[in-house]
Amino acid sequence: MLENIINFMSKRYIGVDLLNGKVRAFEKKENTFIDKSIGEILPNIFNPINNENYWYDINAMEQLLNYVLSNVKKSLFRPGLVIAIPFEISDIKNKASIVEEASKFKWSNIYILSNFMCAAIGSGVRIEECRRKIFIYSLNDLTYFGLVFAGNIFNVKILKRGYNKLTQEDIINNIGNLTDDASKELPEQFTNIKLSEKDLEEVTIGWKLEIERTIYLSVPTNLKNVFGLNIGKNQLVYLEYENCIIEGLKNAISKINTMKIRKG
Repeated sequence: MLENIINFMSKRYIGVDLLNGKVRAFEKKENTFIDKSIGEILPNIFNPINNENYWYDINAMEQLLNYVLSNVKKSLFRPGLVIAIPFEISDIKNKASIVEEASKFKWSNIYILSNFMCAAIGSGVRIEECRRKIFIYSLNDLTYFGLVFAGNIFNVKILKRGYNKLTQEDIINNIGNLTDDASKELPEQFTNIKLSEKDLEEVTIGWKLEIERTIYLSVPTNLKNVFGLNIGKNQLVYLEYENCIIEGLKNAISKINTMKIRKG
């Protein structure tokens, strides 16, 4: 009995979305317990919010992560952190900086996902399949284009134009660039890790298949169908948008716990 309680309590994870000048945080199986603008939490630092630079402000990140932890339901066991960060700053150096700040507050584990990956998962794209898919995620100030394949995202292109200014021509041009730049060889992400012979064969064959002729587009609800239902020979499928980052984080937390159960 005691072992079961400890096992359950040790698997608490807090999902945190600090994107778009907001703080949204939740615990698995709980409703969102923080949903505020960063300006409300740190009015002296962000007035107005600089959506591009606050990620690089170490003092601000420290205070925001401390704020989240201070609002977590008290427990004998430290929770883990799963945080979504902008794709464009998700290089190793910036990830390490955020992890370093988060570590000061003694989270039990820390996982970092890009907003683009979270959006793909949360909007319903079957990212685990071994066939390349085109996914587009549009924010108010920029739009991401990428190939989703076997749990990864490749060849990401970023257009500095948000959903209100995005055109069908933008979509056509960026998809063209995306597919033209796609490597014919299996990416190093798969060749540099130890895969079983069966798994390696599956991803190798899958990568060589023609890119799926469906474009998955995540835009606000009021813009659904604005770009039509087809672009050239490709079908356009509109996905969930409003809570896709949070849903992506929830899905990631579920998979983390599943892996831990299997390992145990």
